Order: sequence, then structure tokens, then C-alpha cells
Amino acid sequence: SERPPSEVFSIIGELFGHFDDLTDVYDIYKVETVGDAYIAGQAETPLTRKNSPLDVVRLGLDMVAEVLDWSRENGEKLTCRVGVHIGECVGGIVGSEMQRYHLFGKLISEVEILEATAPSSRVQVSGPLKEVVEGEQRNSSQVSRRGLEFEARRLAVLSTSKGETHSCEMVGGPTFLATYKH
Repeated sequence: SERPPSEVFSIIGELFGHFDDLTDVYDIYKVETVGDAYIAGQAETPLTRKNSPLDVVRLGLDMVAEVLDWSRENGEKLTCRVGVHIGECVGGIVGSEMQRYHLFGKLISEVEILEATAPSSRVQVSGPLKEVVEGEQRNSSQVSRRGLEFEARRLAVLSTSKGETHSCEMVGGPTFLATYKH
């Protein structure tokens, strides 16, 4: 970035404040922030009261919309990418002085790949997550919230903006872009 660090800090702080509000709306746990990465999810109790992959994708879509709205209001060209996956990981407190809760496992690496290879201003999900969300939508009584649809990416290789490549098999197979139904 060509901005002074204090300005970047201010922008990220403002946007992450909006994201925090969205985690409250969807009852999603904010795990941590690392630089410009915002890491959140749902799990079994006691970490979260519910486990709704559908709501995690909705959070991602609303985060993208929040960044686009902020950019328009401030005359900026700022975007974000979101990756969502499903699976198991391990979490715990790390360190003895400045303790932090941190997640570990294959799931975390896979989510990082999904986020890094998502198109700008889009939410990319794994095939296994898509299947669970579609099942949740079929069985959901949440008629007040908009449904989701998925577009297959049809790529053999996922590429980051830095030119790194990853096979789709590294994230459970083909990936999909999520959107709200119109």
C-alpha cells in the first residue's frame, strides 16, 4: 500500500468494526485478526450456540458488500475476498505472556487457499461446504433470510493474485462462487 501505516490501521479498524457487528447478527465467533485477515467461524457448543454453514456464507457475502459500500461512500477502490470451507480443526491458547486463541489444522490451510484464490469481491466456497449449505437451505425454516446460489468455477488450478497455484483437490475438489438469490 502507498498509504501511511496509521491510515491503513484506521481503515482496517473501521471495516473490522463493521465485520464485528455482522458476526453478532449471525452468531459467529470472531477467532482473530492477522494483518488484514479477519478469521471467524462457527463450531459446536460451547464455542458458538449454533452451527450454520449457511450463515457463515451469508456473513462472507455481507462482508464483501460492507467493503464495497464503504469504498463507494469514501471514494476508494477497496475490495476483499472471502474463502469458506467446512471440516475439523483444533483450537487453543498459544503462548504464556501474550496469550492468543489460535486455530490449527488442515482446514485452516484449505480456507487460506480458498480466500487467496477467490476473485476480488467474491466469496469462494469448497464443494463439501456447498453440499452442506444446500442441505441446510432445503431443511431451513429461516424464510426471512435470503437463500444462496452457487456458480461452479470450473478451474483445474486455483491461482492467487501473486501467481501461486493450488490444485482444486487441495480444497476438497471443485470450488464455487456464492451469491444471494435474486
